[in-house]
Amino acid sequence: MIITGPIEAFFKAPSEPPSNDGDCLLFHLRRDLEALYGTEGLNTAVSPSHVLLATMGVLAGIDYLSQVYSLESSGRKRFAEAVEDIVAVNTDDAEALYQLRCALIHQIGLSTISDSYRKGYRFSFELTDVSLEPLIAKLSDSGAEVSYRIGFWALKAAFRRIIDHLLGICLSTNHPRLAHVINEVGQRHGEKLLKK
Repeated sequence: MIITGPIEAFFKAPSEPPSNDGDCLLFHLRRDLEALYGTEGLNTAVSPSHVLLATMGVLAGIDYLSQVYSLESSGRKRFAEAVEDIVAVNTDDAEALYQLRCALIHQIGLSTISDSYRKGYRFSFELTDVSLEPLIAKLSDSGAEVSYRIGFWALKAAFRRIIDHLLGICLSTNHPRLAHVINEVGQRHGEKLLKK
């Protein structure tokens, strides 16, 4: 593939070789994730050796892409909106995935006490790499604690779905978010990392 512009550069497939001029952060994140969990679009059903790091990377990637998609100013609302709209989960599940992101990225743990959505509630998570588990399943919701099981393979597929959806917006001629997404991609494609 010949990279010809900001859209192509931003959505460059992780199977492509790195450019001598550097590539955007999304490209390198996707390449690094493939090293952790195998080919991006495949469910190998074989437990990746670094599932926790891969999950952290996927959630960071979804957060990054939510900035491209959403018109919201709040990080939590951006993330939840992108997941709810594109992955087609309900608001509670989208917010729970954001809480997982916070638990893993900020606390390096599988639980967190929310300071926003359901403020003061403890969100606890189990992460499973068993193939065919759903993206998210609520296990309990009592008192001020709610717990969920997160399916790694479905999370991996959700990340890819968001990438494909945003590319589809960029290639459309009449999507209501076209101007916003193109502008955000244009701003981010220049953030390059030189890495072989």
